[in-house]
Amino acid sequence: MKEEKNSISLKLVSVEKRELYLGISLIGLSFLMPLFFNVHNFQVRQSIVYALQRMEQIALIGAAARLVALNSLRGVPHYVGAYFVGESLSFSWRGRRAWPLSAAIIPVILLMTYRGIEILHGIRYDFGIPAVLVCFFVLLFRKAHYRYISLWKKASMIGLVLIAFQFLDIMPLVDAFPIGRGETSKDLKLAAAILSADSVLNAVGLVGIVLFLAFALLIFSLLREENSLKELAFLREQNQAILMQSQLSEMKSRTYQELQYLVHDLKSPLTTVQTLVGVLKMESEAEQRRQDVEYLDYVENAVERMSEMISEMLYYDQNNIYTTQTLVDAALAQCSVKEYANYLRVDNRIPDVLVSANRLMFTRSLINLMENSAQAMTHQKDPEILLRVDRNEKGGVVFAVEDNGDGIDAEELDQIWNHGTSGRHSSGLGLAFVQTALQRMNGEICFRSKVGEGTCICLILPEETGEE
Repeated sequence: MKEEKNSISLKLVSVEKRELYLGISLIGLSFLMPLFFNVHNFQVRQSIVYALQRMEQIALIGAAARLVALNSLRGVPHYVGAYFVGESLSFSWRGRRAWPLSAAIIPVILLMTYRGIEILHGIRYDFGIPAVLVCFFVLLFRKAHYRYISLWKKASMIGLVLIAFQFLDIMPLVDAFPIGRGETSKDLKLAAAILSADSVLNAVGLVGIVLFLAFALLIFSLLREENSLKELAFLREQNQAILMQSQLSEMKSRTYQELQYLVHDLKSPLTTVQTLVGVLKMESEAEQRRQDVEYLDYVENAVERMSEMISEMLYYDQNNIYTTQTLVDAALAQCSVKEYANYLRVDNRIPDVLVSANRLMFTRSLINLMENSAQAMTHQKDPEILLRVDRNEKGGVVFAVEDNGDGIDAEELDQIWNHGTSGRHSSGLGLAFVQTALQRMNGEICFRSKVGEGTCICLILPEETGEE
């Protein structure tokens, strides 16, 4: 029953923050527009009076053009803003994408904006047929969801459609419909009746509608083709990535097979060496040559460590017991020639504690983290990297790599472990490798970062009680 309830729940799937913030800003701007653009500073009424005084139809056409420009300028912010807000939100219903839910936000925002402007400025924006037509087009444009088209191109498209339908407000021909019910529009049409300019205004309005709608349709066609081309390019890149991944997998499989042969070839002489060392050691012990026995012990231990390293190269899931100091020393030996070695500090508070790890993979993980820290401090005057080893409250062994570098933005933290994610023009594979390596060693990763203060990544391994 619980699963059925969850399956029909409404969920907000994603939010395009940049588009959402821009949309909200434009809606906020629409409340300020009447302060800067109104019938007084656009001199619409003055133009109507001037046309009546001179009895000139041309002057009346100028007044009509001013009114269309005024209404368009004041309308663009809230129509474009409402579209951006609606497009930035993606909902799902019963596990499926539900575009009507986000589209329904658009008319709600428009109605609330109209009402808010009326309360704030005492100006009543008429939500008549022109507004309904623009809103209908915005909803259709939202359904098309041209996600590969830039925001300014979408805004231009909506602006052209808005201007086209604003010409309806100046046409006396459509007076029988809820169109042009504003006071200024009524005054303009009354002046047209006095000057016998009804047919002139109708012609101007019709030409304006046809002209701007033609531009809008042309741009719409271009945007559709651009979106299709960019979508095809994106799909092509995805296919190339899949093909590359397939080739990498094939290469990895082939390399793994070659490594098996190589390890077998390497282990054969090592086994011979171990056997000979064992024989020599037995003879030395029988003859009580203690110095030779001691040297042979060194050789035997070295051969055994080499055998373990070769096995770890081949079998990534093979772990051995090491002290924390052994792993730290292995990492320091490889990064001692790096530039960041000068400002790398080590604080190992539990050098003799044992952990189970693949030395090759774990050492590589530590080095990856230290190299990332070094790259994050290119502009730091006093760079510092600290490799700290200690127990945590849960009894795990923590290898923490801390730095005082640039830090990572909170919005990017969830993406840093993904393959191909990199903020420093690299392949983006390092952190993904670390995560995979720790999972194979039954370890955990903790991550914290703050912009301007630095980053700390903790690799946590369970403590072992056996002998190294």
